[in-house]
Amino acid sequence: MTASRGVDWQTEFHGPQRPVRHFWGNMKLPLNNLSIRAAMVLLAGLALVALPSYAAAEGQGSGSGASVFKAKCVTCHGSDGSGNTPVGKSLQVADLRSAEVQKKSDAELAESVSEGKGNMPAFKTILSEDEIHAVLKYVRTLVPKTDSAPKKQ
Repeated sequence: MTASRGVDWQTEFHGPQRPVRHFWGNMKLPLNNLSIRAAMVLLAGLALVALPSYAAAEGQGSGSGASVFKAKCVTCHGSDGSGNTPVGKSLQVADLRSAEVQKKSDAELAESVSEGKGNMPAFKTILSEDEIHAVLKYVRTLVPKTDSAPKKQ
C-alpha cells in the first residue's frame, strides 16, 4: 500500500470514485416563493438608494480639512501644527499656531499653499481649491486655547 505500488489513494481511503459534489453546486435557493423574491428586490432597492449617499459621505470625509491636513501637512507641520517634527525642524517650517500665521488672511494662506513659499512646495496641482480652503479652515482651529480665567495664587 505504498505509492510505488501504484495504489489509488482516493479509492483506498474513500472507496470507489464517485462524482465530486460541491456543497454550493447542490444548493438551490427557493426563488419561486413570491415573498423571497419581493424581499430580494427590496434589498436590492435599498442598496441602490443607500450606496450613493454612503459614497457621498465618504467623499465628503476625504476632503475634510483634518483629513487633508493629516495626509499632506503633518509630516512637516506636525499633528498640532507646531512644526516640531524632524522634517519640520530641518526645513524650519512655520508654526501654524503662531500669531504671525494666524493673522494672515485666508487669501494669503491659500496662496502660500497653492503656490508654495520658502521650503514649502506648491500644492495647486495636488489639492483642489475646496481642499485648500478646508485645510485652511482646519488650520484656524489649531490655535492653542488660552486660559481666560485668572490664575489663583
